[in-house]
Amino acid sequence: MNKLRKIRRLSDITQEELAERLNVTQAYLSMIESGKRKPSKRLQQKIDEVFDLSLKFID
Repeated sequence: MNKLRKIRRLSDITQEELAERLNVTQAYLSMIESGKRKPSKRLQQKIDEVFDLSLKFID
């Protein structure tokens, strides 16, 4: 399972809620979670801020 999906689910946040917080579409977030797209550095920073961590350290 994708790291982002795992931490999002553990945080009990839906794709729609996270997409809104990140100002991206749910479809784009789904592509990131499925590995079809990679987030930009700026988007990765926003993700890190939402979860108050760096996803590269989560298994």
